[in-house]
Amino acid sequence: MPRRSAASIAAAAAVTVLLAGCSSTGADEPTRGADQQGYVGSGGALTRIEPDKRVPGPTVSGVRLGADQQQVSTADYPGKVVVLNVWGSWCTPCRQEAAGLQEASLATRADAQFIGINTRDFSPAAPEAFVRTSGVTYPSIFDPSGQSLLQLAGQVPPAAIPSTIVLDRQGRVAVRVLGQISKNTLTDLVGEVAAGR
Repeated sequence: MPRRSAASIAAAAAVTVLLAGCSSTGADEPTRGADQQGYVGSGGALTRIEPDKRVPGPTVSGVRLGADQQQVSTADYPGKVVVLNVWGSWCTPCRQEAAGLQEASLATRADAQFIGINTRDFSPAAPEAFVRTSGVTYPSIFDPSGQSLLQLAGQVPPAAIPSTIVLDRQGRVAVRVLGQISKNTLTDLVGEVAAGR
């Protein structure tokens, strides 16, 4: 009898895991995971790090996409939450999340600075057109060689595009999202990180 009970419990647990893996939420419906550690994003794997477990994030810098070609760095925004988004003009999920990222950047501008990292576009023409048509107003680093992306080694796998990292006010990694993220989820996460949570 105990063996049958153990087998039944194991089977029920397996079904629960399978159902959890198949469940989905709407793109604008942030929810807590079963472990209360993070949100279920729109198709992305999200890791949320508690403040007492955070480590210093990388200083990411590079040449800004656009005519001025100024240097952009995460170090330019001390005391602010910094949101780094890795994207490419060729990337369909990047195109799908662009409007939401722009809206989130405006909604959180009192506390946060967004910086894009454009990767795998080997000419600036396509990403510059992408920025114009998407109405993105925050700066993006033009990174055809992958040098800026390399600064995120250990945080973002090279193939995970789009990806988003949120650095807290102390420059520590607070959130990592591998995949597309919605405006509402990102806005809520930035608000929590800005509040010190």
